[in-house]
Amino acid sequence: MGRSASIRAEDGARESERESLRQRVAELDRSLEQALVTAEDAQEEARLLAADRLQFEEEMTAQRREIATLRERLTASETHRAELLDALADSDQRLNTLRQGETHLSEELQTSYEELQVLTEELEEANADLEQRVEERTAQLAESERRFRTLFEAMDEGFLLAEVLFEGDRPADVLYLEMNPAAQRMTGEDFVGRRLREISPAFEDHWYEVFGRAARDGESTRTELYAGPLEKWISFYVFKVGAPDQRRIAVIFRDVTERKRTQEQLKRAKETAEAANRAKTKFLAAASHDLRQPIQAAALYAHVLLGSVGADPVAQESLNRLKASIDSLNGMLSGLLDLSRLEAGVIEVSVTDFSPTALMTRLAEEFRGVAEASSIELRCRPGRLAVCTDPHLLERMLRNLLSNAIAHGRPKGTDARGTDAKGKDAKGRVLLGCRHRADGVEFQVWDNGPGIPEDARGAIFEEFRQLNNPERNGTQGFGLGLSIVSRIAHLLGTEVTLRSRVGAGSVFSVTVPYARQTDTGAAAVPAVGREPRLKGRTVLLVEDDEQVRRSMTMLLKRWGLRVVAVSSAGELAATLPSLRRPHVVLTDYRLPGGDSGRSVVELVRQRWPVPGIIITGDTAPERLREAMSLGCRLLHKPVLPADLAGALDEVLPS
Repeated sequence: MGRSASIRAEDGARESERESLRQRVAELDRSLEQALVTAEDAQEEARLLAADRLQFEEEMTAQRREIATLRERLTASETHRAELLDALADSDQRLNTLRQGETHLSEELQTSYEELQVLTEELEEANADLEQRVEERTAQLAESERRFRTLFEAMDEGFLLAEVLFEGDRPADVLYLEMNPAAQRMTGEDFVGRRLREISPAFEDHWYEVFGRAARDGESTRTELYAGPLEKWISFYVFKVGAPDQRRIAVIFRDVTERKRTQEQLKRAKETAEAANRAKTKFLAAASHDLRQPIQAAALYAHVLLGSVGADPVAQESLNRLKASIDSLNGMLSGLLDLSRLEAGVIEVSVTDFSPTALMTRLAEEFRGVAEASSIELRCRPGRLAVCTDPHLLERMLRNLLSNAIAHGRPKGTDARGTDAKGKDAKGRVLLGCRHRADGVEFQVWDNGPGIPEDARGAIFEEFRQLNNPERNGTQGFGLGLSIVSRIAHLLGTEVTLRSRVGAGSVFSVTVPYARQTDTGAAAVPAVGREPRLKGRTVLLVEDDEQVRRSMTMLLKRWGLRVVAVSSAGELAATLPSLRRPHVVLTDYRLPGGDSGRSVVELVRQRWPVPGIIITGDTAPERLREAMSLGCRLLHKPVLPADLAGALDEVLPS
């Protein structure tokens, strides 16, 4: 009995201990559940915090990884707890080792508790760090917003943020979301919260098209368009903003109405200037044509009289004065013709290698008499190196430069005899020379005249501009020479340079390239003034002006040519069946009844393939091009006898 009581007492003690152990396990379960609840609450707080701050997803991803690690640790703790429960179920078999197991279990529970404490501290630290980063990022965003707002309000360009509203795929309207003060100043009102069609239904369709392409297709556009309701020209740049599924645009724009008005004024001014220039060209063409007819007749009669005056000094002097007057008029009209041809672009450049020695010598001899008559000493220093350019155009430039130097080459204060106010000899001096430069030969014309002020050096190359000639004295030229020189130089790919000192003189220079071949003949420009060996040839002359027709007929007959002269294309058509084949057709360009030199040449060529020479006083560019398209030799009135002889000799077969 005593032993049974002892056993029951031990069993009661063991049962009491087992109950105590169950209570401790239950308490441990509650602690674990509380720890799990705490961990889950921390996780929920972290998730909610991450949801509020999507822009910090990268930072939250790291936190989520840490939370996942904690979950794994909690899972491991739960697994361990299950193992403890299994150990309790087997406690009956391990009662002998209960104390050792209890000690081991206490150590493990202590370790788990410490791990939970560490995990809680880590979560608190992570949460504090996350809150600090959120605060810093929020402050940065606030600063960025402040800077953007400052720029937004201070920028000179207008800025609009808008949403394009579509009906299907068609942009139907534009809703304005935001605009800066500059945009309000330019538009004159606040568009925010309003639609474009509400603001004004009159806005053009191109605004909807451009904005629609940017919102729908992401097509950025930089252009200028007119806004009718605003009565302004707008230069703008539109581009898509926001998420891809949003149809929002931003517009940066500027009011360019004043610039557009200025451009339009400049365009109208240019058109007015071009119209005035065309009118001037037409006027010069018509005026020169009307003047050339009597000048042509007078020049031909003067040439015919050269062989008739004999040795009578009075007749010779009268003829010389007449010839000088005709030459003066011819010089003015030749200048007009040169300008017209340069403007028309019908002058063809024929570049060749030649030596300028003969050209310079001939020009010096030609101008020497004119220079001596003006008490000017003319000297020439020709170069020996060959050049590569158009010899005729070079001669035209040097001729004009020499004429200008002789006309203005006397020192200031001297009279026509070359004496100054004190009666001393103060002749003018003009030098035609050339120098070797690195890029070619520089032709120079020097004079010791009054010089050209610096503020007038650009104006002297303009048409009809002359210095110190307010009376428009024709003996000093007409203000065309230097303008022609400048244009010819441009045509040859070079330019005219000027060095001048007031009271000391001037030097005009033009540089042309060296010859491509070193062995170049000395002959440069074919001599003018040759008379053809044309005796016995027949010329068919068509000229409506009776005086010109008679003088031309007299001149041609003096050269031994047979002349058939008619006054119109109609008379030619009536006479043509009875004519024998002529050797050349010489016709005026403008004829009565609307006919022209073209119709005359075509009429004659229906019967015979004869060469043609067309004489015209018309300097209009379109007339020049039309005449040259005929394939005929073209001469301009007044025609010098030497030029006519050369043309006849050129077109007629030998």
